[in-house]
Amino acid sequence: MKILGISSNYHDASAALVVDGEIKFAAAEERFTRRKHDPTFPQKAIRACLREGTLTSEDIDLVVYHEDPHNKLSRSLATSLARWPLSLKAFLLSAKDATTSGLKIHFDISRQLGIDARKVVFAPHHMSHASLAFLTSPFNEAAVMTIDAVGEWVSSAIFRASRKNGSFLMEPLHVTPFPHSLGLFYSSITSYLGFKVNDGECSTMALAAFGKPRFLEEMRKIVIIKEDGDYELDLSYLDFRSDTQLPVSEKFLSVFGKNRSYKTKLPFNAFADGRENIDSDSQRYADIAASAQAVLEEAVLAYAKLAKEKTRLENICYAGGVALNCVANAKLEQSGIFKSIFVPVDPGDGGAALGAALYLSALKGEMPSAKSSHPYHGSKVEGKELPHLIPHIRADKWRDFAPLSTPGVKKMIFTELPEEKFIHQTAERIYKGHIAGWCQGRFEHGPRALGSRSILIRPDSVEVAKRLSTFVKRREPFRPYALSMTENEAKKCFGIADFSLCSRWMQTSLKVHEELRPALRAGLHHDGTTRVQIVRKEENTLFHSLLEAYGRISGHEALVNTSFNESGYPLVASELDALLMFARTEMDFLLIENLLIEKEVGS
Repeated sequence: MKILGISSNYHDASAALVVDGEIKFAAAEERFTRRKHDPTFPQKAIRACLREGTLTSEDIDLVVYHEDPHNKLSRSLATSLARWPLSLKAFLLSAKDATTSGLKIHFDISRQLGIDARKVVFAPHHMSHASLAFLTSPFNEAAVMTIDAVGEWVSSAIFRASRKNGSFLMEPLHVTPFPHSLGLFYSSITSYLGFKVNDGECSTMALAAFGKPRFLEEMRKIVIIKEDGDYELDLSYLDFRSDTQLPVSEKFLSVFGKNRSYKTKLPFNAFADGRENIDSDSQRYADIAASAQAVLEEAVLAYAKLAKEKTRLENICYAGGVALNCVANAKLEQSGIFKSIFVPVDPGDGGAALGAALYLSALKGEMPSAKSSHPYHGSKVEGKELPHLIPHIRADKWRDFAPLSTPGVKKMIFTELPEEKFIHQTAERIYKGHIAGWCQGRFEHGPRALGSRSILIRPDSVEVAKRLSTFVKRREPFRPYALSMTENEAKKCFGIADFSLCSRWMQTSLKVHEELRPALRAGLHHDGTTRVQIVRKEENTLFHSLLEAYGRISGHEALVNTSFNESGYPLVASELDALLMFARTEMDFLLIENLLIEKEVGS
């Protein structure tokens, strides 16, 4: 059966294709429109699904949408009516949005795909998250926990899941209703701290590492953990229904002080060993972030204990936007509440389309095999035509993409290399301190670079990392980088024989042995932890070969691995996306398949 999954109209719209239970394609719309977190109907991602499956829309048996728009409408209208008449504007906007993008979605899908409307069905939002987590996990039976901002009327949920002899069961055991939401709480803190909601939560997590949780008791008055492990919010501190942009109340501001403007720079630096000249306001923001992070971790652990109590199972699958918080995930792993924890590649809304498609597929008795549980479900890069195409592009066209402060690219130089030489030359150049763009195979599904659309640098050079942040990524210096390494290297770095499922795709953070930290400093936070990807050869053979080659030169099979994008842009998808970023930044060289691409800079 050919099933198309779709998510849209909140953030990270996406599409996915599942055929006879196997994942054939999954991608966010942002990869094709180049608009980060693009929420619009995923026309381009759907086209890519059909192209990958060599299908037309008529070949699709069923289309499943990631949520129930009717329930979403009732929640949106009820929320805005609760503050009537102050919420008149919010009510009108909710009604318009729900009508045009919610209730109409059934007919929009039918019309745009040219299919019978009876082929279009809906999956509950948290069921989509839960199905993605469980059906891409290695477990046949598990507890499932979803913690999100909101889906229909639900903010968090617990399920018991099983798949045996072709039958699939996802049994709801507990729900936490909107507006009591850990996701909305953390997003509110993110907004208060001057970061963009649904994008800057990673910055809140990074900032927390520079603070101390001195406001933890105050945060516990906002996030109230109940005796059974569930939670509720004191909504007098928060304002999810406001027409204003700041989702905290005057009561919150009276306790925690004035919010930070996004224009105010923070003085923290993940690559600095000392912490000098930190003004009191900046430290307050860091302490508030640390306190919010601490109470989030407490609530996640309490909810996991509730899931354990409800299911009495050894393994848990965990999804929803909050599952992207790798520090909280590490605390969950360390707690020992469950034997094993699995977080899918894209646990947030970008993965909801795939979750919905897998849910429907499993109900039909078609479940994915272990071979399709990997990150590489996007479009494949094609480099064969580039040497013929690029020489015909005038130099001034490349310079159009460069910042005005630089002379820009005068010429692109291509060298085609056999694989062994190409791997060795890449490792050698990175060892010399060059910044590499790495664009290989099918792109990763989800927000993290996992060796397919990556920027790579040597792990011991803080100076190269600073250059990467300033002239390539153009991002805040308080945000640290992550490491990709082989299993052999990880055993040395962390002293662990068996690695958790969360370490496969940068879903957790681990502390590196102190004596090895200088060799990996560019990929560490100032406390010696790193968000790690432990690369298995069978999952990404080419990237694993590069790590081994770098190890032969440096003694460490590890590289700093960050996403192939600039701040404010999504990860690159195509070879053209990669070339344009290469042209407009100070990246030193670029690998597209076995093509080594360099640039000559000048007027």
